[in-house]
Amino acid sequence: MATALSGVRVAAFTHFAAGPIAAQYLGSLGADVVKVESPQQDVNRYAVRHPDGLLQGISPYFLATNRNQRCVVLDLKDPKGLKAARTLIARADVVIENYRPGVMDRLGLGYQDTRSINPQIVYCSLSAYDPVGPARNCPGQDLLLQALSGLASITGRGDGPPVPVGAYIIDGFTAMQGVAGILAALRYRDHHGVGQWVRADMMSSALYLMSQEASYILNVDPNPRRSCAGIAHVHQSAPYGVYQTSDGAVVISTFGGAPMVRKLAEAFGILNEVEPHLNEHDLRFERDKIAGYFADALSKMTKQQAIDLATPTGAWVVGVRSLSDALDDPAVVESGIVKTVNADYGGQYKVVVEPLKLDATPLIADKPAPGHGEHSRDVLTEIGYSAEEIELLLAAAVTIDQDGV
Repeated sequence: MATALSGVRVAAFTHFAAGPIAAQYLGSLGADVVKVESPQQDVNRYAVRHPDGLLQGISPYFLATNRNQRCVVLDLKDPKGLKAARTLIARADVVIENYRPGVMDRLGLGYQDTRSINPQIVYCSLSAYDPVGPARNCPGQDLLLQALSGLASITGRGDGPPVPVGAYIIDGFTAMQGVAGILAALRYRDHHGVGQWVRADMMSSALYLMSQEASYILNVDPNPRRSCAGIAHVHQSAPYGVYQTSDGAVVISTFGGAPMVRKLAEAFGILNEVEPHLNEHDLRFERDKIAGYFADALSKMTKQQAIDLATPTGAWVVGVRSLSDALDDPAVVESGIVKTVNADYGGQYKVVVEPLKLDATPLIADKPAPGHGEHSRDVLTEIGYSAEEIELLLAAAVTIDQDGV
């Protein structure tokens, strides 16, 4: 089957989330991705796992973010392992790394060193902050960056604490910036014959994720206030947000200003209460009062009643589903985004694959997450090592999982 990145080899010095996600996306596009893992293993293999030993005791997080990759175990602190890594890089098109800034340089595998080995290399660094900026040595993890970027500060009710997003959203978005940069750099290399350094950092990615909100803050109001009534966006007016009904929660998404709010209030039987608050120049000044009337009315009806009343007005109202319910949605199932994997490593499990659809070169989803060092011998043979050299190299990685080699 034709793939978009056939013939592209990626050396992935990645762990945790952002790096593996970016590497996996390239693998799903058809690149040959080789994950270079330490003998101590990527901590994400076992960081979040079920206490009863499901999935063979392997973290579903690792299984979900390391598909379409092969794994070679190399001890980069050992000269033999470092030499093998350099040999792999010499035959690669792309390097991805998401170690803390300076780690790869100290190993002699930073961009300048790598460029001397392979002038055409596309070298992608993913980090918490710009690796050449003043904050480069600050620690980075999704929750920390949600706090430091301001994302958490604009989420949640105004009378409560900031609320972080319940997913590693900045890791994933940063990974996508890296993928976009790598693809652009590969195209440039194909036309001009030279590689380049691609950098994407979590702080910049988080701020770009909030570019609309940031623009308002930069140009209009530097101190936006969250609604105490639970309006779901710092710059939106009521009734935009989440409301509790008698049998669960719904969200109301309204645009169109006072006319739309008036129609919805009339449908819910609260127009007399809401009308006096619709003459303000900016409805956000009255949003907590308006939201209070909607909350009271919705608490007396079911989710379906709320949806049925709102639909004729043109407002958007849907029930709040659990992630489990969303994954069971027939439309989601039909989309094919959930795939079942059968593998020796992890057994049978399901994963959510990339959402991108390419007509001529569809993404692949046939390589499960690799066991620790599962492809060490294959990869080392491909880059010119003899059987004897391979055994000596693997023996140096004394903590290697022998069942995974």
